[in-house]
Amino acid sequence: MSADVELLRSLCLAPGPTGFEAPAQEVVRRRLAPLGEMQADPLGNIWLDVGPAEGPQVVVTAHADQIGLIVTYVDEHGYVSVEKIGGVAPLLVPGRHFVIHSAGGSVHAVGGKKPTHIIPADERDKAPALDEQFLDIGASSREEAVERVAIGDPITFTPEFVELAPGVFATQAFDDRAGVYCLVRALELYAAAPGAARLTGVSSVHEETTFMGAKSLAKRLTPAVMIVVDADFCSDTPAADAKKLAGEVKLGAGPVLGRGAGSNHALLAIAREVAAAEGIAVQLKAAPEAMSTDADELMAAGAAATLSLSIPVRYMHSPFEVAHGDDLEATARLIAALARRVGEAGAAESFVPRV
Repeated sequence: MSADVELLRSLCLAPGPTGFEAPAQEVVRRRLAPLGEMQADPLGNIWLDVGPAEGPQVVVTAHADQIGLIVTYVDEHGYVSVEKIGGVAPLLVPGRHFVIHSAGGSVHAVGGKKPTHIIPADERDKAPALDEQFLDIGASSREEAVERVAIGDPITFTPEFVELAPGVFATQAFDDRAGVYCLVRALELYAAAPGAARLTGVSSVHEETTFMGAKSLAKRLTPAVMIVVDADFCSDTPAADAKKLAGEVKLGAGPVLGRGAGSNHALLAIAREVAAAEGIAVQLKAAPEAMSTDADELMAAGAAATLSLSIPVRYMHSPFEVAHGDDLEATARLIAALARRVGEAGAAESFVPRV
């Protein structure tokens, strides 16, 4: 089954840095409206249940927020100072095209940069610290600038969505709109052919900064199984090393299962069995320490057997991230099939680790 490109495009082009996820969440709300009424909390997490209310609960969660910047100051000449939201490397700012999402609409901006010709040779490959950089919105004074932007306005890389090759897409925010896409599609697939489990899809917030969305969910949810879907680094480019990344991860080769600290071993084994039965190719990656995803907070709650399920993504935390539509649909199919397996009579095995 090929990816739903329009859904993927809508999710990725919706601006939603941490704390400002509402536009992306609205895409999820509109798409899932036919399946039922979504619930929400004041932080911005949204979720929907599909399947029988009395069955064991399986929760699949992915974070809606993306990396970005935020306006912190406007100087007397109209230049805009910024700070990062999440993992934005300073070298990504100079000369880049950004959009400031203000109350009056989109404001285009360019990352300020010295002409290469006047930068000392030994400094040309270095980016100044973010607090030494600025954005240019074309204003000539503070008064002119603050008519268009305000302190606290969120900023994203210019939203674009392109198909590099059949089924291979490049855009901002695949980390983790790719995961949100998968949970949406998994809910749709499960609703079309439900099992005995109740599948709850959660589009969470604040992952890129504080994991606050997951922390609040850990207090609210007590499911039997928790599936955390996020992006994972590909090792199939000249810029990556599979050995250093704890496993070979290739674009188009299927979802990635974290083995080690990132997943319950019994649940991982079941996921592999389900994938084999469904003809879904999966990849394994070692998880020696913290996952640095929402999985860490949700596992710490101790309420559910947790599975870290990842989508291969190239060039994470950059203006263009690359993913394969086949990986997304395979991930959604695996989630739906795993929920059905957990719901089978006698299949909700004990997930307590045993020797």
